[in-house]
Amino acid sequence: MAGIAFFDSKDCEWADMTVMFAGAPLTKIRGLKYKASKEKQLLHGAGDEPISIQSGNRTNDGQIKVLKGALDDMNRAAIAAGGEDILDMQFDIIVTYKPQGTRLLQTDTLKGVEITNFEKGWDQGAKSMDITLPIVFLKLVGV
Repeated sequence: MAGIAFFDSKDCEWADMTVMFAGAPLTKIRGLKYKASKEKQLLHGAGDEPISIQSGNRTNDGQIKVLKGALDDMNRAAIAAGGEDILDMQFDIIVTYKPQGTRLLQTDTLKGVEITNFEKGWDQGAKSMDITLPIVFLKLVGV
């Protein structure tokens, strides 16, 4: 149709994403979630309607889901760097979404990432161990 711009509905797929963890590709990754938040609160004055929205601190957190072998690799790297385990490390995570069709290359960088805890566990019949690592980070760049 004349006058209508081309619309590419191709969304990002798992295969279009690469994740760099502390400078190395993270290939044993099973999932990744990250978010940036900012405290918001309605300010009330005269009457019962809010008069503005006040804002406060920013918070960045998320989680990485990896295979047990990835956690083992991360713990070895932490020990080699002088830490006790992965909980003693701070690192950056770079997530790259490859261009596809008219979608441009996008890179998100999670700066100053630290893992808050880890837990190992098995279920009967499991073929692999997925470990979810909650994270906090200082800044999200490239949104």
